[in-house]
Amino acid sequence: MIKIGIINKGPVLNWGKNFGYWFILKYFRDELKEAGYDITFFDNFSKKFFDSDFIIIDSRLITDTYSNKIKKRFGLGVNYDFLEYVLEISKKNSNIVWLDLTDSSGTTSFEVLPYVKKYVKKQFYKDKNFYRKSFFRDRYYADFYQKKFFLEKDIKFNVHTLLNEYDDKLILGWNIGVGNFFDIINSNISNKYLSLFKSLVGNDFKKLYKNCLGFYFDKQKSHDVFCSFNLRKNEDKKSIHFQRKRVFSILNERYKLSSSRLNHKTYLNRLMQSKVSVGAFGWGEVCYREFEAIKMGAAVVFPKVDYLETWPNIYRDNFSYLSYELDFSNLIERIEMILNDKDLRENLVENSQTIYKNVYSEKGLNYIIDFFKKITS
Repeated sequence: MIKIGIINKGPVLNWGKNFGYWFILKYFRDELKEAGYDITFFDNFSKKFFDSDFIIIDSRLITDTYSNKIKKRFGLGVNYDFLEYVLEISKKNSNIVWLDLTDSSGTTSFEVLPYVKKYVKKQFYKDKNFYRKSFFRDRYYADFYQKKFFLEKDIKFNVHTLLNEYDDKLILGWNIGVGNFFDIINSNISNKYLSLFKSLVGNDFKKLYKNCLGFYFDKQKSHDVFCSFNLRKNEDKKSIHFQRKRVFSILNERYKLSSSRLNHKTYLNRLMQSKVSVGAFGWGEVCYREFEAIKMGAAVVFPKVDYLETWPNIYRDNFSYLSYELDFSNLIERIEMILNDKDLRENLVENSQTIYKNVYSEKGLNYIIDFFKKITS
């Protein structure tokens, strides 16, 4: 039995902590133990944590961009840079699996590679040579927009490029699509926390899964296009936020979108009644919005991401979504294509929902078991 310790941040009765990125491991806990992997979650860097055979560390806990408050909570102090933390941790357990949970495929902390066994990320560039280049704001798409539209003044970045000798340390993990959302459509907030409390007391995450948002597919839609973004008003980091603003502007001219904020239940119901959900990148490429759209039965139009690898991979062009070019040249064309072709639209929804449903099936379990084989080899 291989013992694996994982730091899991956040208070116990926090839906995101228990129903988010780590939920898939809690759901498959018994199956993983049968496969030889004993997974234990810890709230701090304790002796028991370090006594694990392998330790998985969320990069957000100790990178120098994280808050001093969080560092203090985990007993880290505030006077070290994050590489010094890694070195101190490696003295207690050198089998470190560094989990890079930053949003973008391009934002990395490769400076830790000499000190860790494996480096896991939610999504990678397929071509690892991308990591030997320097992109504006460490993002392929931000670099594209900066070069095409000259959005910001020239900024120098301290990029730690990937060395060939560390390529084998890179292991693809899973993205935020494994997280689940409470079924607010058929319930309420009080039931949300009551069900969370009961399931955590009973340590029954399969029971907890039954309270998550299900899959809907209403073929009679009352709305054509849904597009709702958090449009940042500040002018900082224009190259990152440019895509959302331009997409909303283009679509608003044609479809007269609403920019008002919606509560979550209204937001989901609007998605359910929409034929098409149009997405764009945020701080990174993979966003919750597309997974919510799939659950609610809307066909997804999203920027082309054929340069990425991720899991679950809902980004299979012309199969589970339709892509548009980064320069927006075919954005309206792709939306109109999907609006005018009901068979295509329904096929995209069915295929994307099948991919998503497979996450919590034998296929998903096999993916997770294979992941642990890779990080412990």
